[in-house]
Amino acid sequence: MDPWLDQTTTAYNACSLETLPFQCNDPDAKVPLIIGCYQLNESTDGDHPNTSTRSGELRLYAIHNGDNLYFDKPQVVHMESGVLDGKWRCRSVGSSPPLFASACASGRIHLHSLECGSDNTSWRLNHAASTESEHGTSNALCLSLAWDGYTKSANEFDRIVSSYSDGTVALHNVLYSKEQTTISETERWDAHSMFGCPSEVWACSFLRGDENLVMSGADDCTLKIWDIRQTGKPSSKIDKEFEAGVTAISSHPLIDHMFAVGSYDEYVRLYDCRMLKDQLWKVHVGGGVWRIKWHPNCGTDLNGSRILIAAMDGGCRVIECCDSRAEVSSSFTEHKSMAYGADWIWFGGQHNEAAASCSFYDRQAFLWNPEVCRSSNTN
Repeated sequence: MDPWLDQTTTAYNACSLETLPFQCNDPDAKVPLIIGCYQLNESTDGDHPNTSTRSGELRLYAIHNGDNLYFDKPQVVHMESGVLDGKWRCRSVGSSPPLFASACASGRIHLHSLECGSDNTSWRLNHAASTESEHGTSNALCLSLAWDGYTKSANEFDRIVSSYSDGTVALHNVLYSKEQTTISETERWDAHSMFGCPSEVWACSFLRGDENLVMSGADDCTLKIWDIRQTGKPSSKIDKEFEAGVTAISSHPLIDHMFAVGSYDEYVRLYDCRMLKDQLWKVHVGGGVWRIKWHPNCGTDLNGSRILIAAMDGGCRVIECCDSRAEVSSSFTEHKSMAYGADWIWFGGQHNEAAASCSFYDRQAFLWNPEVCRSSNTN
C-alpha cells in the first residue's frame, strides 16, 4: 500500500507549495494549493556560454474535501521568471479576494488574486500587481517573502518583507483601492554578509507580538532581528548556535514572541525573542530544513502544536511540540530529490486533514496522511 494519497508531476522543478486553509466542515469545501516552479535554461549559444534564463510558473490546484484527496487538473500561470517562494495573505482586508505573493528569480514580487471562475465552481489566479524592476538590475534573486499576518490594524493595507541573494532585506506596502492593488518598496537595507561579501538571505518573517520587528536568516549562519524604525544594525541576533546557514523562519500563529528556525544543519529550534540566549528546544529532522509550517489549528498553548517540515534530502517530518521538548512523530520519505515545499491540507475538522509536499529535481508533488506515516515509520 502506498503511503501517499495522490501524486502529480510538475513541468518545471517544484520550489514551493502553499495552501490556504478554510475553517469549514462543508463536505463540498476545497482548499486552494499552489506549487511555485523554477527552471534554469542553460544557454545553447556558443558565443555566450554564461548566458542563461529562468522560467517559472504557478500551478493552482483545488483539493476537494472527501475521503479520497487528489490533485485535479491545475490552472497554470506562466511567470516572467522562476518562482522561488510564495505565500498566501492569511488575513482579510475589506472585501478583497485572497492574494498570493510570489518571490521570483528576477528580483520582483508578483501578486495574484484568487477569483471564482466563469463556471462559478472553479478558481482562477488573476494578476493583481507587481513590484517595479529597478532593483532587478543588480541580478539579485528574491529568495523569500512573508506577509505581516499578525498586526491588528483597521488600515486597508498590508506589509510584505522579502529577502534577496545580494544580502539585502526589503519592506513593501500593499495598497488597495476600488481601481487597483499596488505594491511598492518602502525600505531596503544590507542585512547579511560573510567574509566581506553579501550573504544569501534565505528566510525572512515578521515577528508576532511586535509590529516593528522582522527576522532574517542567511548563509552566514546567523539569525537577525531588526527594528524597522532603525535598520542600521540588528536589535538582536543569534550567531553562535547554528552550524550552517539559516534557511527557514516561522512565527507561531497565535503565541506572541515565539518562533521556529530551521537550518542546513538539520535542526529545528524554538525560541522566545525575549530570551534568545536559551532556546526552548531543538529537534533533529534528518535533512536541511527548507520550510516550517505550523498546523492551522494550533492553539494558544504550545502543548499539542504540530509543525510540518520540508527537510530537503531527508523528505518531510511532522514535529509534535510540548513546552520544554518536541519530537518527530511522522516521516514521509517518498521524495527522490530535495523536498523544498510542504504545507497542511486542512478543512476545519479534527481528523479531516492531510499534508502536501513537493520536491525539486524529480518534479514530484504528493498528498499524504501523517497518521499513516506515523504508523509506518519508526523515529
